[in-house]
Amino acid sequence: MATWTVHAPEGDLGEAIAADRLVFAREGFAWAALFLPFLWAPFHRLWVVCLGWLGAIAAIEAADLLAGDAVGTVLSIAFALWFAASANDLRRWTLERRGWRLVGLASGADLDEAEARFFVKAAGEKGTIAVLPPAPPPPPRFDTPYTPPRDLPPIVGYAGAPGDRP
Repeated sequence: MATWTVHAPEGDLGEAIAADRLVFAREGFAWAALFLPFLWAPFHRLWVVCLGWLGAIAAIEAADLLAGDAVGTVLSIAFALWFAASANDLRRWTLERRGWRLVGLASGADLDEAEARFFVKAAGEKGTIAVLPPAPPPPPRFDTPYTPPRDLPPIVGYAGAPGDRP
């Protein structure tokens, strides 16, 4: 069985589920990232990761020219294995940078089974999507008095703090 992390954009989880905007990112080694990394990153819209991969490949080529073929070969094999092992983690990192949040885990023999298990669990007993209400905003702080910004015109009826008058 494989495990996937489930990510949703900011906002209501029920709306994300209804709009089919959830992303399932598999845990573990990405074979496609090993054999076709130049296609894997753009396919998943990982533009920063793709630029980093291109920079690393350019650095490995420079090391190959400067130090010899054996060093370049070892570095390229090591980098390819590292990239494939951490490719899905880089995908989760990119989703987090874009404001997506982790909403759950799913497991199954394949992606379809994992999705089915996740949605059954999310539906709950009544057959509706169980959505947690959004977190309430933090309570206001009353330990510091409010003073309006100085670049705004004066507010009619606001006397200001003592000693605030010019």
